[in-house]
Amino acid sequence: MPRTTLTTLPEDVGVARALVADPAQDAVLTLPDARHAAVIGAPGTGKTTTLTRLVAERLARPDGISPDGHAAVLALTSARTAATALRDRLAAAVDRVVPGALARTVNSLAFQVVAHAAALQGQEAPTLLTGGEQDRIIADLLDGHEIDGGGPAWPAPITAVVRERAGFRTALRDVMMRAVAAGVEPDDMRELADERGRPEWRAVGDFVDEYRASVTAFRGSSLDSAELVAFATAAVLRHEVPASVAALRLVVVDDTQELVEGEIALLGALARPAARRDDRRRPASRRPWRSASGRGRRGTPARGSRSR
Repeated sequence: MPRTTLTTLPEDVGVARALVADPAQDAVLTLPDARHAAVIGAPGTGKTTTLTRLVAERLARPDGISPDGHAAVLALTSARTAATALRDRLAAAVDRVVPGALARTVNSLAFQVVAHAAALQGQEAPTLLTGGEQDRIIADLLDGHEIDGGGPAWPAPITAVVRERAGFRTALRDVMMRAVAAGVEPDDMRELADERGRPEWRAVGDFVDEYRASVTAFRGSSLDSAELVAFATAAVLRHEVPASVAALRLVVVDDTQELVEGEIALLGALARPAARRDDRRRPASRRPWRSASGRGRRGTPARGSRSR
């Protein structure tokens, strides 16, 4: 993968000079189609400006809009506020009417893909489980374990006092989401715990089983952000994508360092040849989207099958 390093411009160049590409930025703007590249530079070196120019120039091409009216370029970022700011910059730079949002979050794209896959299979679109809702479910489960004496067998260092802390719930939720992104199911956690002598991993696996049952009871079609991205990745690999995603020929990402493993896997799936093939010419999968990959309740991709 080619890497282009951008250097800081002198402080007195002004806004007009910042819009003129230097040789490093030209290397990005003239990248051949179907090439992947990482643009590396310190803050203020023009990475987002270069991204904006790249999107504007690609959209200005005759094939910048597909025959059925979808943009061939999409900009992604990890945070909603960043996506809003990037949309404003792109709107000022792009000199043509473009259908849909010019920039969006990875989760927004993932939701569109999963909702489309659900519709193909006659199922309701999922709802995104917020971080606050997740924390409340985790807290209720942990409190219930203390009241009735049930729940996982947590090893001695993870005492009841530790489990009462908000920091523990945050750490537990982070482990759970990272496991989803890595395709590690509760049975895998228990197996790894026995192999490595890590009883806390077995406890987490047992907790995940109970957590998933509670989420299903709370709202059957709910997915957290990690599960949403994992389902979207599986749908892209099955070519079950909406026409607007099938039309994409270039996806650019601002602040890629902020992405987590599952989001990077989704980008890898989008980059695969024919991964975005329009599904309108093929029958929908007979498998329900909630078990799309054949693994566990949520159908997260199996280990070893993730795009890298």
